[in-house]
Amino acid sequence: MERENALGVTDSDRDPHFENEGWRHAGKAVSGGYFWYYAAVGVFFPFSALYYRDLGFSGIEVGLLTALPSIGAAFVGPVLGAVADARSIHRPVLRVAIALAALTALVASRVTAFSAIFALIALVSIASAPIAPLLDSYAMTVSERLRRSYGSLRVWGSLGYMAFTLALGQVMGDDVSSIVLVAYAATLGLVLVATIGLPAMREHHPRALVGGLGEIRRNRPLLLLLAVAFLLSSSSMLINVYLGIHIEDLGGSTALIGAAFAISAASELPVIAFGGRLIARFGPVRLIAISLVVYTIRFALLSLITAPVWILPAQLLHGMSFAIYLIASVTLAYRLTGPAQAATAQALLTAMSFGFGAITGSLVGGALLDAVGTEGLFRGGAVMMLVTLGVLLVGNRIVGLDRAASVRTT
Repeated sequence: MERENALGVTDSDRDPHFENEGWRHAGKAVSGGYFWYYAAVGVFFPFSALYYRDLGFSGIEVGLLTALPSIGAAFVGPVLGAVADARSIHRPVLRVAIALAALTALVASRVTAFSAIFALIALVSIASAPIAPLLDSYAMTVSERLRRSYGSLRVWGSLGYMAFTLALGQVMGDDVSSIVLVAYAATLGLVLVATIGLPAMREHHPRALVGGLGEIRRNRPLLLLLAVAFLLSSSSMLINVYLGIHIEDLGGSTALIGAAFAISAASELPVIAFGGRLIARFGPVRLIAISLVVYTIRFALLSLITAPVWILPAQLLHGMSFAIYLIASVTLAYRLTGPAQAATAQALLTAMSFGFGAITGSLVGGALLDAVGTEGLFRGGAVMMLVTLGVLLVGNRIVGLDRAASVRTT
C-alpha cells in the first residue's frame, strides 16, 4: 500500500534525484544560502534610505528607490516562480538571479546620479525578486526529504542578518557610503557559492505557465492565506518603517534604534530554530492566529510606551509575532500546493508579504503620519491585526484552511 508522508509526498513521488549524494548535502547548501542572503539584506536595506539621502536625493526620490524592492517582489517574483515550477528550472533561475543582482549592485555603487541609480536599483530589484521564494521552496523540499524542520534551515538567515547588520554599522560609523552596495554584491556572491551544492528539483513534465497559475487561482485555502498575509504585512510594515521615527520622537538615540532592531532579530532565533516542534504541536493555522494576537499586544505596547528604553523589551515580541508567522505561513503555503508548485506558492506569499503588503503599509502610514503621529499609527496597527484575525477565523470556517492543510498530514 502506498504511503503518504507529513507533507503529502507519496512513495511514488520519490525519484533518484532525491536519493543521491547531492540531496544529502542540500541542507548545508540551503542553510549557507540563507545565511549569506539575509546577510546581504542586512548590509543594504537597513541603510539604503540613509545612503540615498546622503547622495542628496529628495524625499520623494528616496521613497521611490526604497519602494523598488517591494515592487519587484510583488510583480516579478510570482512570475519567475511560476516559470521555474512550470519548466523545472529552479537552479538556473536562482543562479542567474543572484549573479545579475550582485553585478548590478556593484555597478550601482559607482554612480551617484538619480536616473542611473534608479535604473540600476530597479534592475537589482527585478533580479533579486525570486531569490527568497526559491530558497524557501528548496528549504521546504529539503526539510521534507531530510526530515528536518524548515526553521532549522531558516534560522541561519536570522543569524546572518543580525551579525552583518551590526558589523557593517560598526564599520561605517556615522557615515553611510557606497560600501553598503559593495557589501551587498559581495554577500550575494557568497550566496551563489553556498548554493552550488543544491540539486535539481524533482523532475516533472513541463506544463503551461497559465495552467499552473490557474490551479493557484482555484485554490481557495491558498487565496485565504495570501489575503491574511497581505493584511498582516500591511500592518507589520508600520513597525519596520516607523519604529525608528517613533523612538526618535520619544527622545531616543540612533544607538537605541539599532539596538531595537538587533533585539528583534535575536528574538527570532529560538522561535525559528524550534519551529518544527511548534508546527507539530499547534499546526500552522493556529500559529498564524497566535502571531496575530501577539502582534496586537506588541502594537498596543508600542503606542503606550513613553520612555524610549522600554521599546527594547517590547521588541522581544518580534519572535512570537513575525517569526511564528514566517514559519507557519511558509509551511502552510507548501502544504496547500505541494512540491510541484512550491516556488509559485512561495513567490506569491512573498509578493503579498514583502511586496503589496509592504507597499500598502508604507504608503498608508506615510499619508497618516502627520495627522495621527506614530502613536496613532501603532494603535491603528493593533486594530488591523484584530481585523486580520477575524478574517482568518471566519475564512477558515468557510474554506476549511486547517482541513485543507491537514489532508497532506494524514
